[in-house]
Amino acid sequence: MRIRAMLTAAAVGSVVLTGITVAPSVAAEEPGEVTGVVTGVLTPEEEEKVHAEVDPTVKVDMYYEGKKIDPASDWNGAEVCAEVSEDGTMQCFDDSAAANKHLAVNAPTAEARAGAKKALNSRKYQDCPSGWVCLWQDSNFTGRRLQWPTYDTAKTRHLDQYSPSFRDKASSAYVNRPQRGVEMYDFRTGMPDPHMFLGAGYSRYSNFKNIDYVYGGSWNDRVDAIKF
Repeated sequence: MRIRAMLTAAAVGSVVLTGITVAPSVAAEEPGEVTGVVTGVLTPEEEEKVHAEVDPTVKVDMYYEGKKIDPASDWNGAEVCAEVSEDGTMQCFDDSAAANKHLAVNAPTAEARAGAKKALNSRKYQDCPSGWVCLWQDSNFTGRRLQWPTYDTAKTRHLDQYSPSFRDKASSAYVNRPQRGVEMYDFRTGMPDPHMFLGAGYSRYSNFKNIDYVYGGSWNDRVDAIKF
């Protein structure tokens, strides 16, 4: 089933978007699954602001087993990379258990540490700790994962800042917090930049192929940047 858009109460309370497409929600695949999103295109003013917030040429430091990851190594075999500092630094791990064990002590906020501790014995999408935003390379919350904690103010990251790049690779997501949704962008040349807003409220999005893209096709493997 193709999903056009859904405007949730969380979305209404968290963001005002222009150029959006809205259609009624449909039945969820499973409890907690969100089957629609707010989508549209940015205004020129919004584009200017978003582009000023990110610089894809400034690479984020990523570490695995105490060593800086070689950009040509494909994460050195790690499966989960989590932001551990407001400067964007990422720490990478073999699996969710190792990630949550480390983050329960070393995550950058008290909320992020508490969420990681709670997630130590979880499975599947629940591996994404409470208070975090997670983005998977494959559908159904599988494959390599990037995750970001909740700060006092929203941060924007370009997925090309990671080495190797996560740009145009995202296929599923989980916004595991009660408030403040997530906005994702696809930067285009010669046409307005598409964006989509994933509402908060512990919302899961299992397959970006089910989310219509404003210029045709789906949002699968389209995301260039994220504001969380």
